[in-house]
Amino acid sequence: MTPATKDVLQRTTFWTVQLIGWSAFGINNYLTTAPDLLEFEKLPVFSIKVAFGALGFGFSSLLYALYVHLASRLQDTAKLVVLAVLACFFSGFAWHLVYRLALPPPFGGVQVIAQFTFFVEAVNNIVVLLAWSAAYFGLKFWHDSRIQEQAAVEAKALAKDAQLKALHYQLNPHFLFNALNSVRALTHEDRDRATEMVTQLAEFLRFAFNGTPATETSLKNEIDALRKYLAIEQTRFEDKLVVAIDVERMAEDSIVPGLLVHPLLENAIKHGMRTSPMPLQVRLRACLEDGRLVIEVANTGELAEPDPTQQSQPADMGIGLQNVRDRLAHSYPDRHEFEVFQDGDWVRAIISIDQHSGWRDGKRA
Repeated sequence: MTPATKDVLQRTTFWTVQLIGWSAFGINNYLTTAPDLLEFEKLPVFSIKVAFGALGFGFSSLLYALYVHLASRLQDTAKLVVLAVLACFFSGFAWHLVYRLALPPPFGGVQVIAQFTFFVEAVNNIVVLLAWSAAYFGLKFWHDSRIQEQAAVEAKALAKDAQLKALHYQLNPHFLFNALNSVRALTHEDRDRATEMVTQLAEFLRFAFNGTPATETSLKNEIDALRKYLAIEQTRFEDKLVVAIDVERMAEDSIVPGLLVHPLLENAIKHGMRTSPMPLQVRLRACLEDGRLVIEVANTGELAEPDPTQQSQPADMGIGLQNVRDRLAHSYPDRHEFEVFQDGDWVRAIISIDQHSGWRDGKRA
């Protein structure tokens, strides 16, 4: 189910429950109060109580719109609760004010508003809206927790699937073939470098298969694995490849989905070698900016996009980027940004993750 479909379903469920709940409130209010309202015998009591319930429906709907607006802008739960209580106070008072002004004298009108009983009755409306708000937030928090649990489960399943896909676009036969060919060539030229390359390849394979958790790892572990991968590639391409890595110390402790950055780095080298003047320059940068983890992989060359009109193009083109998008969407829904664009002579892929409300150990941080 897509996020848009979930949002439509959630709104449809709310308005259905809202309509049924306030209809039941109006009917109950009529049944429990009508026998005692002898002074209303000349007035259409049922219509009055229906109008009373309709006003409650209207003001609670306004509160709903306000809560949705506040929830999208406030991270502080205490502030949200205070504003909700104030909103209930003013809405409850306005509800009773409109209701009394709509009644004919002597049961309504301006003269009734000045009486003490008016304020006592308004308190009852405030209590009703407070109870409605408590029920709304209770159900909303329960629903959000279920979504988070489901997202965590989906993220774990997707992470496992990503590890299998990684063997397709990271550890494909071409990569292993080229790496092993480089090792074979080095055994005749420089046995020490050949031994070092075999060690780097073995450690990278260990990380890709077993070294990273099923769901996430620290950015430091991810960067360490990428250094091994880059060591292999630099041995292959020698002076045709220049790599610079700049990772802030504080950013290293950030938690990211395992095998997240590697597809970007592989794309930078693979497509950069086709489009960039030599030597190909690749930069990997990670830092914390205003509470967000920013990871950038940049390379000289031109941005390569899949062309559906071309039949003879690499079969794996676009797989790595789509995998990154899927991982981010499942692990950080609505809390991340990812873009790949041409910037002069450079191609930049930038991931930005909100660290205040991201995931850690499968739960909200």
